Amino acid sequence: MSQRKVKRRRAELRREEAARQVVHKRAMRRFVLVAVILVMVVAVATGVLVVTSLGKPPETAAPAAPSPTATTTPSPSSSPSR
Repeated sequence: MSQRKVKRRRAELRREEAARQVVHKRAMRRFVLVAVILVMVVAVATGVLVVTSLGKPPETAAPAAPSPTATTTPSPSSSPSR
């Protein structure tokens, strides 16, 4: 090949590589943007769940410490004497 054709081919390859880099950079920006948005959505949803769970009164929360045996009727030996 002549030098002119070689130069032309190299210039074409450089342009193609530059175009590939632009496409790759755009795809990476999009990926990072989507990842950041996803993390923000998860963080906001977690915050909303925490705030709503803290706003509820304790009675509506998960069952607390009293065990089923504590709610049974007291035995006669533990009744107050009069």
